[in-house]
Amino acid sequence: MKKRRILTGVVTLMSVVTLAACSQNGSDTKIVTMKGDTITVGDFYDKVKSSSASKQALLSMIIQQVFEKAYGDKVTDKEVTEAYNKAAEYYGDSFETVLSQQGYTKDDYKAQIRSQKLVEYAVKKEAEKNITTSDYKSAYKSYTPEITAQVIQLDSEDTAKSVLSEVKADGADFAKIAKEKTKGSKTEYTFDSGSTDLPTDVRTAALALDKNGISDVISTTDSTGTQTAYYIVKVTKKSEKNADWKAYKSRLKEIIVASRTSDSNFQNKVIGNELKKANVKIKDKTFSDILATFTAAADSSSTTTTTTASADTTTATQTTDAETTSAE
Repeated sequence: MKKRRILTGVVTLMSVVTLAACSQNGSDTKIVTMKGDTITVGDFYDKVKSSSASKQALLSMIIQQVFEKAYGDKVTDKEVTEAYNKAAEYYGDSFETVLSQQGYTKDDYKAQIRSQKLVEYAVKKEAEKNITTSDYKSAYKSYTPEITAQVIQLDSEDTAKSVLSEVKADGADFAKIAKEKTKGSKTEYTFDSGSTDLPTDVRTAALALDKNGISDVISTTDSTGTQTAYYIVKVTKKSEKNADWKAYKSRLKEIIVASRTSDSNFQNKVIGNELKKANVKIKDKTFSDILATFTAAADSSSTTTTTTASADTTTATQTTDAETTSAE
């Protein structure tokens, strides 16, 4: 499981509870009394609603409700439980402490996982639409077919340089040295240019090697920027690239979809379109800007689509044998 913060992009439960309480009680309801004064729900709401946490809380609530209504039957309890268990396993004994620090109960976190998976489903569904011949050919140009490589992972640059000398020595048994020296969970990988099971720099270096070629030491840094690992790879199998992109059509589609779903602008467009379908309207001006990123992405996409469609229509009237754009 990739190392990450358990609640990335998620506000604390307390912020959500604050807004929920304000919506369920009259603004004049007293929540604190003291000599000569009181604090009402309205007072409290006015005080906290302008905070970035409250704005993010309301945004999360909107997205959760919109996507639950649209795609609620597309995510099962089993999927949510599996994701929850992975997180619990990763954090081990500190899991409940991490949840508590973020103001979450176990059920709250499961609800957040569910919301995230609903959005992921919608984004992937949209990413699979309208894949054109041009998209396939573009992906094919940068595609490198599967290779098999032996991989040594090390945690010290000096050690990596020493091991590199060993594996490049005459008669060296790379596979044996890899099993003895690696800090990784395995030493042999089969992957192509669209795979993600090794760091990008490692894959790039390996894919550029000829069969039986050995890389120099490759250094990589994790997503937090705090941990550096060192790799040495040897390519043991490599095939020639087929001249017909259709030979890889299924795999190219997977790569195109993965590229779209990892694009934040594409994600924002999908969310923005769903908010529009649900006719979400912000009634309190304090929160008037919380949907701006998503509505802008959706509006931009609509403009691009309209412009493209107009251009295609013009081209079609000038050409009697236009190439079909869809490869589906």
